[in-house]
Amino acid sequence: MEPGRCARGHRQAVSRPDAAGHADGVGVPARVARRDRAAVSDLAGLSLTEAARRLRNREATAVELVDACLARVEQWEPHVHALVTVLGEQAISWAEQADRELAGRRPRGPLHGVPVVVKDLIDVSGVPTEAGSQILAGSIAATDAAVIVRLKDAGAIILAKANTHEFAYGALTPPTRNPWDLDRMPGGSSGGSAAAVAAGEAFGALGTDTAGSVREPAALCGTVGLKPTYGRINCQGVVPLAWSLDTVGPMTRIVEDCALLFGVLAPTGARRAGPPAAISCDPGSSGSGLASLRVAVASELMQPLEPAVADTLDDLLEALSAAGAVVEPVSIGDPDELTATLFVILLAESASYHRPWLESCPERYGADVLAYLEMAADLTAVDYVDAQRLRVVQRSRIDAVLARADVLLAPSQQVVAPRVDTDTVVFPTGETAPRDLTLIRPLAPFSLTGHPALTVPLRLGDQGLPIGVQLVGAPFGDERLLEYGSAMQQILGWDTAAPPSPALPQRGL
Repeated sequence: MEPGRCARGHRQAVSRPDAAGHADGVGVPARVARRDRAAVSDLAGLSLTEAARRLRNREATAVELVDACLARVEQWEPHVHALVTVLGEQAISWAEQADRELAGRRPRGPLHGVPVVVKDLIDVSGVPTEAGSQILAGSIAATDAAVIVRLKDAGAIILAKANTHEFAYGALTPPTRNPWDLDRMPGGSSGGSAAAVAAGEAFGALGTDTAGSVREPAALCGTVGLKPTYGRINCQGVVPLAWSLDTVGPMTRIVEDCALLFGVLAPTGARRAGPPAAISCDPGSSGSGLASLRVAVASELMQPLEPAVADTLDDLLEALSAAGAVVEPVSIGDPDELTATLFVILLAESASYHRPWLESCPERYGADVLAYLEMAADLTAVDYVDAQRLRVVQRSRIDAVLARADVLLAPSQQVVAPRVDTDTVVFPTGETAPRDLTLIRPLAPFSLTGHPALTVPLRLGDQGLPIGVQLVGAPFGDERLLEYGSAMQQILGWDTAAPPSPALPQRGL
């Protein structure tokens, strides 16, 4: 929907009428609910790479994988609320077609028959794109976004649309909860995508990242999340937040899966023809390639940290040094100044997109989003140009760091997932900070510069919550960054840990 025309009515719910054959009001076909749900759900715990391999080798079918994910949806959705539209029967129909194609030795590509979910900012033809807002309630996409075209060309099955904070403008993503602790937030704005992947509702997901919206929820939910180099992935058909910052990024459970999904989304050449292909990311061993690795550590982002986060990063750096990597602290500038610079750009560009709606139906925005958009009224053209000038300076600064190092390392978060009922965080020093600003502080500097940035889970802290690391690479060095991430993921023993499953809903025969 073009800005300026306000949709009427309320946002569509995930539920479907029982008369349509859906179970439990979460878009799960009744045929799935009648199966041995615990057994079929086990397939959903596979990595994306392993699921694709089993399909190729005829060890599983696309219908079985879709059924497995829908069983997880039935199990988890009453608790995590990660999805807004579940395409149950349609996904099964697509899976049946995928199985016929595979039987005829006509696989479409590396994701043939694999179910994924996409953030509800991304157009899927014939499916609502509501961006978490009443303004777009009932708005049906007429065509597929560019990334959806690539997913479908590679054979992927779109299982569902995932929840987003309204217009990607926040860190909470209500009412989505974190699968590791339902009293904690998943992060935002791609919180639905991260929660769905962590819960095994899909083998992978797409999110968007403007100021950290892939990396933040991925870190809090214990998944891998990549913000690609700015411009590497086509954003046509994606509801914008800020055009010069927006990216689409893959979210998966392990780095190898992220590499596979990224290879489908991002052509390796500007004029690449033919169907999407995979890129390789050999997980190797925990010491693979580390002996010669030059690691720059972003000093300003290493404090303040919660103790569990600090201990995890200390252990990682010790392990890297023991493996022969050269670890050196570097300065990247004041993170708070960089975040403020990014927000000038973000506010100005988003206000431009939203101005028609702000004039015609401001009452249909959530209070938090409306407050952000109204802040932009105080910005001037000089403010915007100054921010863009500082952006160029900072990009050159990070380029200089990466000319001397292979990878720049920083926390993916300074804290573990906050509780949903708090808007501040407290550090061991007694220092308090606003929750949302704390969550984007380690991420915004690299959204500002456009460098590729990857968050990788490392281990669970003493509260049973995931802790990860952020790796930043040279522009258009996304594939190499994924290789480094694969080694980092293994060095502290992360082995696709999964949150404890909620009880299966009881059902009569």
